[in-house]
Amino acid sequence: MKPYLRSLLDDPKNFLAMRYGEGFKVDGCDLDDFYLQAAQKKYRELNGQVAALKRLSKEQGIEDIASFDDLIRVLFPHTVYKSYPLSFLEKSRFDKLTKWLNGLTALDLNAIDASECASIDEWLELLDNNTALRISHSAGTTGKLSFLPRTLKEAENVNLILRDMIRDWYGDDTGPDLIASPLPYIQPSYNGGYYTMLRGAELRAELFGVTEENSLYLYPDRMSADVCSLAGRIRAAESKGEGGSIELSPGLMKKRDQYIQREIDKKDSIRTFFQQAVDKFGGKSVFLCTTWTMLYDAMVEARERGIDNIFGKDSVLVSGGGNKGYDLPDNWKEVIFTGLGFDRAYELYGMSEMMSGFPVCEHGHYHIPPVVIPFVLDPISGESLPRSGTQTGRFAFLDLMTETYWGGFISGDEVTMSGFDGDCECGRKGLYLHSEIRRYSEKEGGDDKINCSGAPEAHDKALEYLLNAAQ
Repeated sequence: MKPYLRSLLDDPKNFLAMRYGEGFKVDGCDLDDFYLQAAQKKYRELNGQVAALKRLSKEQGIEDIASFDDLIRVLFPHTVYKSYPLSFLEKSRFDKLTKWLNGLTALDLNAIDASECASIDEWLELLDNNTALRISHSAGTTGKLSFLPRTLKEAENVNLILRDMIRDWYGDDTGPDLIASPLPYIQPSYNGGYYTMLRGAELRAELFGVTEENSLYLYPDRMSADVCSLAGRIRAAESKGEGGSIELSPGLMKKRDQYIQREIDKKDSIRTFFQQAVDKFGGKSVFLCTTWTMLYDAMVEARERGIDNIFGKDSVLVSGGGNKGYDLPDNWKEVIFTGLGFDRAYELYGMSEMMSGFPVCEHGHYHIPPVVIPFVLDPISGESLPRSGTQTGRFAFLDLMTETYWGGFISGDEVTMSGFDGDCECGRKGLYLHSEIRRYSEKEGGDDKINCSGAPEAHDKALEYLLNAAQ
């Protein structure tokens, strides 16, 4: 085994101690032996600590990871982090939600009393103040939030990986070190929140030297998890013709009205925000980290106001997040970069459950860092497709950087993966995803039934175990 991989096997966090680009100098054919040994080690560390993983292993008859087939059988379905009953939120049963969460983390949450919490925001704040957890949640576009039990240290490592990627992706020190040399931070969104992107930005602020003086946000307050949950539920209900069937508590009704008013005022808010951006940071190099859809809306508003080339040429944009069901026109990137005034962008494929994003190269391929073990599964049988050539199917992975939760995950995305036995045209080695990525729920008309390798009922029983533990 190559010394670089041996170092990662000793401790995946060594990925942070080495240059980012070193991870893309390892041939795809050299990775599988490392992957299997690393998976064995990670499984042995967490199987006895994460109750849901232990239960799934028991149901699948897995005692150790002897092959990739064994590993695939104990990957969590992508619904696991939202497998709680929605009634826990609707009836403010955060004591039960805490018990459910306890089955997904190596931390002991039994001493946490969440019975007095009246909202998701209060519950998340309670966990922030009394545990090492820094929970983040998904966008909730399907009508339900996923809650990821990541610790503060794990969240810090996510941002260190981002720093290294920006600095070294196109070669050592070709980008700025945003810790050593902070740039003003621009975010056309909220000034924090528990949503994954906002939570990451909030925790990044101190690390990247973000202050009130060198930052600008569309909204000065934090995004409410309750509002995000409500918005997702409303969208999901309306898509099913059930828009008037959602039961709301008085507190949630008040937050709903605030959300509606903010949407009514959004155009004016964006107009004010970009005037402030021009006044405060016009012509200066800045750091932006946002989704393409948020950025596109902002730049359309800028174009309508005759504003373009807002920032300095040495600015940095980190983006991704998919379109989240949002239809963008063919010229959307042109609109964005004309408005921004620079084209130094780092586009990532990733998801809340994964600590390392996959940066895109100049050929449109998303390159997978060696601390993530990727799989492409047959969407019908759930079995792993051959680890050779080019394969299209359901994306699954094991994240080796997680330490307090199981990073084995079967996603809802259809991907095409290459790099097993040939390098990308950009010259980087290792595995990579092609640019065409879509949700199975979109492909199947809103329904996504995962067929997991082995006995599907084993995964159902593992989720049932989480629910029973919460009662």
